Amino acid sequence: MTRSRSPWLLALAFLAAAVYPAVDRWIESGRLRRRMDHLRSASTGRDSAAARACDFAPDPALLVRVAALGPLLAGWQTIGGCGAGSGTGGGAGLKWIGRGVSGGLFNVQSQATYTRIHSSTGLEQHMFVNTLITRELSEKWILGANIPYVYKYFTDYFFLNPLDPLAPGIDVSNGGLGDMSLQLTRRLGRINATTLTAMVGLPTGAHNGRYRGKLLLQQQQLGFGRPTANLILDHAMDEIWGVIVVGGVASWRGGQNEFDNYRAPSATTYAYSGYFLGPFVPAIGLAATGFRGHDRDQTLEQMTPLFSLTGNVSLEWSTDWIAVLAGASMPYQYDGFLTGTNAVPRSPWALGPWTVALGLALSPF
Repeated sequence: MTRSRSPWLLALAFLAAAVYPAVDRWIESGRLRRRMDHLRSASTGRDSAAARACDFAPDPALLVRVAALGPLLAGWQTIGGCGAGSGTGGGAGLKWIGRGVSGGLFNVQSQATYTRIHSSTGLEQHMFVNTLITRELSEKWILGANIPYVYKYFTDYFFLNPLDPLAPGIDVSNGGLGDMSLQLTRRLGRINATTLTAMVGLPTGAHNGRYRGKLLLQQQQLGFGRPTANLILDHAMDEIWGVIVVGGVASWRGGQNEFDNYRAPSATTYAYSGYFLGPFVPAIGLAATGFRGHDRDQTLEQMTPLFSLTGNVSLEWSTDWIAVLAGASMPYQYDGFLTGTNAVPRSPWALGPWTVALGLALSPF
């Protein structure tokens, strides 16, 4: 009983930590409104007009701060498989929500992730290095391109027969360019606190990799072979103590390719909160993702999640010209399968593959 409740308690703790800053903001806003109402009622003539003007005047420091944060709030693809061939793709992953860098001709974010996956064919280690390059076209529009390098290593890969425990295990690797993507971001609102990003993934990664004539599994490929699309909506709430980012992602993960591999579309909602401690910004986040069915590998239904709740923790450090991020992600997911191999009973709820990440942001030239 204790074991089954612990993931829910962990999820509730993450949710409470993510929601608390928004509740605190709402309470503080109410207090300030009551104070301004009191000032207006106590003022007459010119003083009353000045009080009303103060009620609607934006804080100049807030305008500068949100404008500086805006370019760095574009969502990455899921941290569990950025860019290509992910068995669990879709979602939000880790976000840069700290002070960031600015002043250069363009912004560069490079994020490396490492994930361990225990699959039916052995241990898989997935490593991605995503480099996102963005350029401000105007105060409202941002153009970007993401270039992923993918390296996957399969330990004790059962190449002859995955269901035969006596089959000889060998180590296999697969690496190269993943599926690149282009994105266009539109800043919305009077102070650009909201961003809408349209992202299109290009099938640039190899999706037909084979070993000794046998086609690798879908999640072991570098790409998917089909275009993908994401629509990301972010809203940043700037606070004296830090920043809150809430939003959602709608993902078309490619559908079905020529090998009958299929990736289901997904939708995600999330909340992140970062606290300013000098040059450091510790942050936490919680993301809930739903998938419209299971993925398939050559018509074989995979035990991919139908729902996942992912906790993210990160620490950012920044100066005027460089920023560094270190973080980790842990999903708790539901796949709907009540039995495993050989009809052995199992729980459909379980922790998913954990991921660690290291990021670097620059604004050169």
